[in-house]
Order: sequence, then structure tokens, then C-alpha cells
Amino acid sequence: MKVILAKVMSRLAGHREAGMATAEYAVGTVAVVSIGGILYKIITDPEFQKTIWEFILWIIKIIMGTMG
Repeated sequence: MKVILAKVMSRLAGHREAGMATAEYAVGTVAVVSIGGILYKIITDPEFQKTIWEFILWIIKIIMGTMG
């Protein structure tokens, strides 16, 4: 009887963990999608693109200046 009860309790505990894992995946998915949306909004901003382009040009000028 104890063996059967232990197996039942083990299976019930396993189901609870599976539910928690599913909930954790859902929260993780929402977090990743949210961060992705924020990054997309930042990267597609014209001011951000201008700043990045100026930074790239600045780096190129430094490299060209050190090369001669």
C-alpha cells in the first residue's frame, strides 16, 4: 500500500512541476518578446540610427588616422 501511495504522490508532484515549468516558459516567452519589441523600437528609431552611423564613421576615422 505504501508503495502505491508513494507512486501516486510522485506522479502528482511531477504534474505540479510540469505545470510550473509551463508557467515559467510562458513568463520567459513574454519577457523575450517584450525585450525584442523594445529593441526593435530602439533600433528602428531614426535618431538612434543616426547616432550609430556617426559612431561607426568616428571609429573608421580613428582607424584610418592610425594607419597613416
